[in-house]
Amino acid sequence: MDTVHNALSLKVARNLTAHLQLLQVLVGRDCYRNWVGGRLPAAKLAGLAAKFADRYPILVGNNRRAYDTKCGRASLRFLVYPDGDQFAWLLISTAGKGGLADPTSPDFKSARDAMGADSHITCRDYVLLYATKKEPRLVKGKTILKTISTWTWKMRPEVFSGAKSVIDDNIKALAYGAEGPRSFGLRGYLEKQRNRPLLSGVRTQVIELHKHAQSQWGLVRPAWLVKHPQFAKQYGHAAGALLPIKQVIHTRLPKSVRITVYGDVPQTLGGLLATAPVELAAGG
Repeated sequence: MDTVHNALSLKVARNLTAHLQLLQVLVGRDCYRNWVGGRLPAAKLAGLAAKFADRYPILVGNNRRAYDTKCGRASLRFLVYPDGDQFAWLLISTAGKGGLADPTSPDFKSARDAMGADSHITCRDYVLLYATKKEPRLVKGKTILKTISTWTWKMRPEVFSGAKSVIDDNIKALAYGAEGPRSFGLRGYLEKQRNRPLLSGVRTQVIELHKHAQSQWGLVRPAWLVKHPQFAKQYGHAAGALLPIKQVIHTRLPKSVRITVYGDVPQTLGGLLATAPVELAAGG
């Protein structure tokens, strides 16, 4: 019972962006590369957390983790976040004795390496990848693009291709749409993409989606104007236009900054489960 109680005190990130940023830091900077994970209904989550708390030091603080690392022992973290009608959970581990990469670990055979091509960590629509990108660097007074390797979140391939398909469907239907509380159509869908967690890789993909929409909508916009002459008369050259890409980048897609992972009063696993809807708690 004590183990269950203590496991329920584990902190949960304040929102999805904070959860993704935390995972990116832990896997990338802090080398928590080995993992096991899955999805469970709320009713089974406390038991799983207690089981891992019995097996591994997931309840210790940062000082203990640093000491364990110096002694060659692995550091482990147990992370949970709501995912649809269930909860996504991850047990992540650094290298070292007692960790998931240790052959004596109870979960060694199930563990995966986040660097593996078929073992990437995913969360909702997103996948954590070790990828290359170009960043501007000032060298001897000149700005050059330097290729660097880094961990970044991106939309999963099927999510990104699905987003493109929705854009194409709206364009085919000449569904120009609108933004705002009653958003719909192409403009509404693009606005929805801008509301994703704008971590570097995701932000780049959202820009790609806007460029795709801009190029394809330009081909059918004349047909839309013929179909809606009243808007052409009212708005002139702005009728049926999408936001220019530069305006989207500079005013609608702020670059991601590090945010506080936990709230002033941190959400805990126990609190999260206590407020889960009845159908989640029951696993239905």
